[in-house]
Amino acid sequence: MLKLFKLFALILCTHVYAHEYLNTSQLPNAQNRIPLKSKDFFIDIKADEQCDVRAMIDPSSINWFRFEDILLIPMARIKIRTKRVPPAAFITYKERTLNFQHSEKYSYAELNISLFENQPIEIKLFDKVLSIIDVQFRTPKKPKVLVDYSCSRNGIQIEGLENEYFSIGCRTKRIGKFGKEKPMLEVIWLSPDLRIKNSKYLPYHAAFLSQRPVQAEVENRQTGKSKVITIKAKIPKRLHRLFTAYGFGPYAFETELIEMDDDGNEISRESKTEPTVPALMFYINYKISETQSIRGFEAAVFKDSVFNNAGIYLGSDFGFALDNRLYFSTLIGVQHLYFQFDKDSEVISEPIFPQGIEFMYRHAFDDPNYIVSGGVFLSPTESIDYTNAWVRWGKNYFWELNYISWGKEEFKATTYGVSIGFPFKGFL
Repeated sequence: MLKLFKLFALILCTHVYAHEYLNTSQLPNAQNRIPLKSKDFFIDIKADEQCDVRAMIDPSSINWFRFEDILLIPMARIKIRTKRVPPAAFITYKERTLNFQHSEKYSYAELNISLFENQPIEIKLFDKVLSIIDVQFRTPKKPKVLVDYSCSRNGIQIEGLENEYFSIGCRTKRIGKFGKEKPMLEVIWLSPDLRIKNSKYLPYHAAFLSQRPVQAEVENRQTGKSKVITIKAKIPKRLHRLFTAYGFGPYAFETELIEMDDDGNEISRESKTEPTVPALMFYINYKISETQSIRGFEAAVFKDSVFNNAGIYLGSDFGFALDNRLYFSTLIGVQHLYFQFDKDSEVISEPIFPQGIEFMYRHAFDDPNYIVSGGVFLSPTESIDYTNAWVRWGKNYFWELNYISWGKEEFKATTYGVSIGFPFKGFL
């Protein structure tokens, strides 16, 4: 029984120890929103003078990386040189052991370090610590706060910061029953200058279920002074899955009617060109998950001729790039098309099956929630000539440049123009 208890205690301690450090072995690159240089750090080396330990940050290696998809942290490569040490000597950093390269006079090593964690680098010979290397930030002249774009809709505010670096990211989770879902905002943060006393687990977490602020007592690693920081966030009362929007604008409208004889020869051709006609749009987006949604649209253009194009599609995101701000979506579904050249002509009302692809670039121009997107639908069949291409841009409202062309047998319609769109309401 005692052996079993010791085994359980060993497993538990090992599990806890594994959470002392961030797992930074394989992290995606992130946007460099706070440029860092070698002069922003200083290296504190505790070692015997006879060891002659030297260390420096390679300035070309300083980059930002994304942890858990939402927290931005900087990393760099440090170069270490010491007087030649025995082959039994080694370096420990976090949970890694590194060996030296050796020349006749010196021993060398290079390793990647996480600059916000303040974990020491130790040079050891057997159980003896020969040297401790600490990389620390120089105190900035003002707070350098990095709020990730994942927090862009939550109005994050941090009070109590002085001359410190601070990085924070957000993740919204749905809680509650379907149709009554509410948000739980999880924030994670890290600072090279601040730590929570008696806690060795990184990064630090907090959850918001309401507008009430989160407070934490922290200690400055360099000065040892304690203070309280306050994190505030805006939390909506409800999380909807179905979103709607509408749009309108002036479009050009070109239609054509071709009369054919029984042998398929053209008898006559009549066309209409309207430089400006009213165009109405309606959009829906039902969010299934973070990467999948059901998307629908309705576009109506009318004057003497009437053209109505509606579609419903499953959108699946893929191909993320540029720090996850740019991604592409496949659009697989069906459309319905209604067309009448004039009151005396035949009415076309039928399903069509063009398929599409869309791109979206979020936080464009470094403006949170500013979106530039675009896409195209094309018909996979030769019997129907169909193209629907668009580009949208905006933030609280959006502009759309759209071109739709359809043709079948003796009918043809083309419309294009610029419209303005507005979010309408959320449901479910």
